[in-house]
Amino acid sequence: MPVALGTLHILVAIFFAVHAVRNGRANYWLFVLLGFPFLGSVIYFFAEYLPEMRHSRIGRQAVSAVTSIVDPGRTLREARNDFERTPSADHRARLADALLDAGDAKEALAHYRACASGHHTKDAKMRLGLARAALAAGEPASAVQTLRALFADEPERYVGAPALLLAQALAAAGDQEAALAAFDEALARHNSTESRCAYGLYLASLGRDTRARELLESVMRDAKLVDEHARVLNRESLDQARAALRELDSRNT
Repeated sequence: MPVALGTLHILVAIFFAVHAVRNGRANYWLFVLLGFPFLGSVIYFFAEYLPEMRHSRIGRQAVSAVTSIVDPGRTLREARNDFERTPSADHRARLADALLDAGDAKEALAHYRACASGHHTKDAKMRLGLARAALAAGEPASAVQTLRALFADEPERYVGAPALLLAQALAAAGDQEAALAAFDEALARHNSTESRCAYGLYLASLGRDTRARELLESVMRDAKLVDEHARVLNRESLDQARAALRELDSRNT
């Protein structure tokens, strides 16, 4: 065990030494890392490596993930504090995003509506946030109205997640014919795992089991062909598809 730990310390020190050379760090880091592998690695990690990672995309994602576990209310708390200190449109939008992510759709909706007035009436990001919050708050008709106005002004926005959001809002509003057409359009514009899963779930709720099964099975089949990172990103859709397929199986037994 001591030998293995010693080897690990050396390997970590070499990793940081290579990082120091590639990134033009001061030469004394090589002496610190190779002369004192364990202590040098700890010092280098906190002094050089971690600050750099915090400003990278992956680093920000990692910090955000850890923060959400250690202090799940931090993002919302900071957004609320910033808005209370400086009630700007940007701070209000950040607070609305944080509220929606935290599950408080009604308060988020109030802030999005305030953001979407005045100079931000035509702001696409604000309008998409407003539609998301309206749907989550149980106002699907409002979401549909907002999205249709956005797509009329900016047709290029009618892709991906916004297109799927319109289909889901129409489904929640009870407009079955329009929802089916919107789901078909969303799939045609972006045949994503999330879109296929959402459409499959909707079809299953209508009793259209054959087409629902086709879509949900395609989700599970494609999951076997992608890497672990993609599966993690689509975990919610995969879990929903798996559960829906079990439900479909139970209907036929």
